[in-house]
Amino acid sequence: MLTVDAWVEFCGTLPEGEIVDTARRLNHQYDSGKISLKDFLDEVSRVTGRVRSDIVAIFTHPAATKNARLFEYIQELSSKYKIGLLSNVGTNWVREDFLNTEEQKLFSAMVFSYEIGTTKPDPKAYEAIANKLGAKPSEAVFIDDQLAYCEGAEDFGMKAIVYSNFPQIKTELEQTLSAANN
Repeated sequence: MLTVDAWVEFCGTLPEGEIVDTARRLNHQYDSGKISLKDFLDEVSRVTGRVRSDIVAIFTHPAATKNARLFEYIQELSSKYKIGLLSNVGTNWVREDFLNTEEQKLFSAMVFSYEIGTTKPDPKAYEAIANKLGAKPSEAVFIDDQLAYCEGAEDFGMKAIVYSNFPQIKTELEQTLSAANN
């Protein structure tokens, strides 16, 4: 939701079923640091029949178009709330290449799957970000564009909102925060 996700787009071109499930499983293994980038790329290429260089391009030259409206809103919220970033990612790309110094300051805490050895929706991922924020799960609102990750957050005790688009998320988050403050 902070960017256009090239991996999700790639998976959308695969036939539903075992091939896409295997590719996603391999991605989670890579994001959690359980397999190397080389092994991940080799296996995804083998399983999907796609050219390895096309898969490499997704991870070495990500098309990171920032969601400017969302960043402006995060900036507004960061003056009132602790904002955390929890991402399934296999490298430090978010810190090194995607977020500039000012954007990084918007987040009170950032947790990346490769650093903690697991990915969303594992409860350990939600626990890691809550701990880093110094928040109880019941005090947190988790937002993600993946329903399964939101369900995992709710199972952990967080409120969760599935991101569809900016107007929707702004409305739902403001309603959630208003209800929590009353």
